[in-house]
Amino acid sequence: MWDMVRRLVWFAIVSSAASFAIFAVLGNFAIAGAENAGPVFIRDVLSPGVHRFSGMLLVPLACDELSVQSKPMSSTTFQLIFETWQDPSIQCPEEPTPREFRTVVFAPSAGVTFFATLDGRGFPIQILPDLSASTSISS
Repeated sequence: MWDMVRRLVWFAIVSSAASFAIFAVLGNFAIAGAENAGPVFIRDVLSPGVHRFSGMLLVPLACDELSVQSKPMSSTTFQLIFETWQDPSIQCPEEPTPREFRTVVFAPSAGVTFFATLDGRGFPIQILPDLSASTSISS
């Protein structure tokens, strides 16, 4: 009888250790994959001196809200500042959730560099000019 209990205890210890090892390894792969997911694509509807940006951004928590503002760093460099916030009275699951954003930046139509931060941390972006939408706006 005690031999069987001892084997069950060893089985529980070994299976727990194996489960933790698998979780640790796969968790690191998931985190590395999320951090290296590539640039966020931002649609840019151009007008003379105006950029109308729109796109989707993954926020860390399911109940995070997203705001965006722009800040000129120089006459040719602009920062897009994305910030998240949440209602502290709501229990929030920790799963990345896509949020839509829109903003307008008053900047020259060409020769401008944009970079972005999310809650103070930089991330890669790729601006995709949409010239077809700007011609339909002006006509």
